[in-house]
Amino acid sequence: WPYIQFANNDEALKSMLAGVIRRQMMCINIDPYANAFLDPHDPNPDHQWMSDNTDMKLALHERKYEIDSLCYPLRLAYEYWKVTGDTSIFDEEWLKAMENILKTFKEQQRKENNGQYKFQRNTERQLDTMNNNGLGNPVNPVGLIVSCFRPSDDATTLQFLIPSNFFAVTSLRKAAEILTAVNKDEATAQQCIDLANEVEGALQKYATYNHPKYGTIYAYEVDGFGNQYLMDDANVPSLLAMAYLGDVDVNDPIYQNTRNFVWSKDNPYFFTGSAG
Repeated sequence: WPYIQFANNDEALKSMLAGVIRRQMMCINIDPYANAFLDPHDPNPDHQWMSDNTDMKLALHERKYEIDSLCYPLRLAYEYWKVTGDTSIFDEEWLKAMENILKTFKEQQRKENNGQYKFQRNTERQLDTMNNNGLGNPVNPVGLIVSCFRPSDDATTLQFLIPSNFFAVTSLRKAAEILTAVNKDEATAQQCIDLANEVEGALQKYATYNHPKYGTIYAYEVDGFGNQYLMDDANVPSLLAMAYLGDVDVNDPIYQNTRNFVWSKDNPYFFTGSAG
């Protein structure tokens, strides 16, 4: 990401960035539910997670489904396009990736059923596997998107991960802009806009909690049934990083209240000391 600003001054760098974006779209098309892939040129690939109870493929290293795995490639492609004007990356692979992203996000709204994704691992670490026969805790289909795992690769407790849903909204709108301006694909662009609007509306209804000390704040995870998990994770996207990613305005009062909560001992995962 920091290198994009220099892309117009270095053709090799620009080519590398374009290659990274192309590779990311290729990976999404291999499996939009995977979070880590193997080098196809590695003669001795690391297949340590092939025994996971999920639909593993030889090209995958790990298959922990996270919303952000499908958002970061959109964010990178959008910024690369805005800086360089290069549209060559928005080819058939890109269009197929957008189709898979939309399909996955809609499936993981779980409106009709739980979808195709399940994950279980034989492990002593609770957050490395999913309960409920690999489906995770139940959610109420209110329009938010399930993220079975957090950016940290830990399993979510309540599966509507709020920072990642905010990230999905902005990423889908960026994708819609590309699809309209470059691909002239108004139909797919409208699907992105409609989904972004639906998720945004659900966030307005379900993402906040009226805290007795901090006022209205964003919860870290919710389930749509009224249950909320108040914490933050150091990985990005996080509640703290939503302004950094451009998903909320830094001056948004709810975000500022949330910052005050996150930077306090009321956040169960806040630590302070000589080492950090």
